[in-house]
Amino acid sequence: MTIVWAGLAPHPPVIVPTVGKTRLSQVAATVDAMKAWSRDCMAADPQRVVVISPHTLRPSFGISSWLDNRLDGNFSRFGAAATQINCNNDTAWLKRFREHYHEIFDLALEPLDHGALVPLYFLKEAGWEGPTVVLGLPFGGGAQLEEIGEAIKKTCLPGERTALIASGDMSHCLIPSAPAGYDPAGAEFDERFVDAVRATNYQAALDISPTLQRDAKQDVVASCAIAWHATDFDTNNAHFYSYEGPFGVGYTVMKFCGGNAAVAGGAHD
Repeated sequence: MTIVWAGLAPHPPVIVPTVGKTRLSQVAATVDAMKAWSRDCMAADPQRVVVISPHTLRPSFGISSWLDNRLDGNFSRFGAAATQINCNNDTAWLKRFREHYHEIFDLALEPLDHGALVPLYFLKEAGWEGPTVVLGLPFGGGAQLEEIGEAIKKTCLPGERTALIASGDMSHCLIPSAPAGYDPAGAEFDERFVDAVRATNYQAALDISPTLQRDAKQDVVASCAIAWHATDFDTNNAHFYSYEGPFGVGYTVMKFCGGNAAVAGGAHD
């Protein structure tokens, strides 16, 4: 296994300057954290980036991905069509991945979703220009997530350098004006999840009750579970950057493992 860096990125389009505009100051902690997070990822010198997005189409069986040579998308849905993300798709890696995980629905000409666009925006701002893969999630959890993580691990050949990104937002119901309304389960889930990952107890984050996960209306656990299984729950050089939820959705920025112990600017433990 040669996953040299793995981490969690939130995906609110509002943290992209051309989308957030005057609201950007309200998510300054997340913006600063994502800039430092991206620099740290680039310092690990990955040869490819694999993003796990919870906003890809979820087929009835297996997962979805883009299998063609290009990955393209923009923020037109969020009023910033000129802000585009264009990457070369790592089709050779995907071909190997399909030897270990066979059920992949091809998204063909579908544009990238914001679960991939937002992390890739910050990575490209930090200098990323290499081959990229975006993988979706299955309908179910548990064993399926572990299976996908194991397939990713087996696909990463010795001598290669892969960065693995779990894209996910925390609860969507922190305040009455939140996208999913208000539910006290939101704050409870976020507190328990953040406490667990800050302590690098990733298993504790997975063990949060399914009922609380559901009531919190989160989309962070599944992508993280895949990343943790793919890296054997490695915590080497883990670093917690930030958490905030000014608009009623929780945003956590975290490096799970990899890279160097020193983290440059814009982060805190």
